[in-house]
Amino acid sequence: MCSIFGSIGTIDNALEAFNTLAHRGEDSSKYLQTENYFFGTHRLSIESIGKEQNQPLQRGNFIALFNGEIYNYKELIEKYSLDANDEIETILELFKIYKTNFVDKLRGMFAIAIFNTKSKELWLFRDLIGKKPLYYAQHQNQFYFASEAKALHHLLGFNLNRRNIHNFLGFGATISPNTLDKNIFKLPPASSLYFNGSETKIECYEELLSQKVEYNTLQQASQAFERNLKDAVAMRIPSGVKWGVLLSGGLDSSLVSALASKKVSEPINLFSIGYEGYEKYDERKYAKEVAKHLGANFYSFNFTKADFFNTLEEMLNFIDDPIGDPAQIPLYFLIKKAKEQGVKVLLSGDGSDELFLGYRVYKEYLMMEQVANMPYANWLKNHLKSNFSQNKEWEWYKRALNKEPIFRSTAEIYTDRQLNMLLRLQERDGKNFEYLQEYYNKFKSSGRDTIDWYSYCDIKVNLAEYFLVKIDRVSMALGIEVRSPFIDKELVQTAFKTNSNIRFNPNNVKEVVKVVAKNYLPQNTITRKKKGLSYPFIEWILEENGIDTIYEANEKFNFLKTDHLDFLSSKAKSGKFKQHLFPLYMLSKWLLKNL
Repeated sequence: MCSIFGSIGTIDNALEAFNTLAHRGEDSSKYLQTENYFFGTHRLSIESIGKEQNQPLQRGNFIALFNGEIYNYKELIEKYSLDANDEIETILELFKIYKTNFVDKLRGMFAIAIFNTKSKELWLFRDLIGKKPLYYAQHQNQFYFASEAKALHHLLGFNLNRRNIHNFLGFGATISPNTLDKNIFKLPPASSLYFNGSETKIECYEELLSQKVEYNTLQQASQAFERNLKDAVAMRIPSGVKWGVLLSGGLDSSLVSALASKKVSEPINLFSIGYEGYEKYDERKYAKEVAKHLGANFYSFNFTKADFFNTLEEMLNFIDDPIGDPAQIPLYFLIKKAKEQGVKVLLSGDGSDELFLGYRVYKEYLMMEQVANMPYANWLKNHLKSNFSQNKEWEWYKRALNKEPIFRSTAEIYTDRQLNMLLRLQERDGKNFEYLQEYYNKFKSSGRDTIDWYSYCDIKVNLAEYFLVKIDRVSMALGIEVRSPFIDKELVQTAFKTNSNIRFNPNNVKEVVKVVAKNYLPQNTITRKKKGLSYPFIEWILEENGIDTIYEANEKFNFLKTDHLDFLSSKAKSGKFKQHLFPLYMLSKWLLKNL
């Protein structure tokens, strides 16, 4: 299944709202309807090809539906002697036995809804990392949920929450449970929601920080990692449909490709994208080397300025909860090209950098943590107050000297001071950290090392709110399922069972991953400096006077200070503040399209 929808308390316009999600599951649809509730699912057939759709599933007093994949459902059926034949039946039978604790037994990606028709109780569940989205809204005694916010917009309209623009620009996405709509919310990752008609309660079933450290040597950690990753890749290879791997040419997607190729007898399909004329951004030659090493079918596509703007306009037709990641546009283009080749499932390398701390910025933050202990720290603190800078390092020093948490995820784009310079609606310093406060409190109470906070925070924010939303949104718009082996539950737990000194070696980042990769990949693929997905988006936007779009949106909605917008615009022309400008551009395009 690839979309779920529910309406409790009324069914007015429910069918029309449900049908706005049809793109997520183009193979079949089914719904249950009474005068008091409506539940529906759209199916993308992968493992279920040739089988009759059995969702929503009704057994006794229960109705169950879910979006995603439960990779270990056959093992669960056998282990617990369940009266079940497939994923949804397994889910419901486990729920009957273990109540809300059943989610601890699931290995996969999911958004689940279970409704008791007798007691009128509803439970919603979202997977550990947040691979599958789940939106909800409550209006008086009515309750709605859906895989995408557009279905809820159809029922409730759109009501912009201007205060959450601050949150959106800060991280390039709103942090759960917030959205840019006053009335619509996101269920956080690793959470469940309970609704009984009068009470709504959200609880977290988080367990990452409670993992006990078991792997204290590089050998122990790499062996556990290799075992888990091989299993995670194998269980995500579909049967009966054409599939492939999104290959950047970097370490993570290359390792997924290599392990996948070991599991099948025929050449696998690898898909890569590049930017002709912009060699510093183009990594296709590295991807081609990996494909040749694996004997794979290699599909390479060029992405141009015209493709950028045409793809963006196409995407604006389905984006209902925007994100500020420029990578979403070439990613949509690439997945669309893969679909044209008949592919229905793609594997990706997402999650490795968050688990095994592959971003350069982690080392920089760790060094910054020592600032508060410097001699003459108070002098430096007073100096900063008198000498404001727009650069992020100024903000880092300020936080360190005030003994505040410095790290707010790799996704952080605008600092507090930058936001108050830009936005007409002011917020106090530290406002965006409040969205992370609950996560930080859990980290502090766990007694774990600082580096674990970086990983944990990025899993909750950079992955769950930014990268995984992007992947789900663009792939489901095309009816393609993307599976990410690195965020397999067992693999994520293994990372948190690894001593932080092993998980992060500042002199050899992602050493655990590299040790395993030596068994499968050429040495130059392993040792090549991490580049990250980048392309000339800001150059193209400037060439086509795209900044005018931001001014146009501001003239209509009056949410920005013009003088600071002028500052960002001028800096962008010299190559600075590129990442700051794109979420502002995306937000402006989205506001003009939807309001």
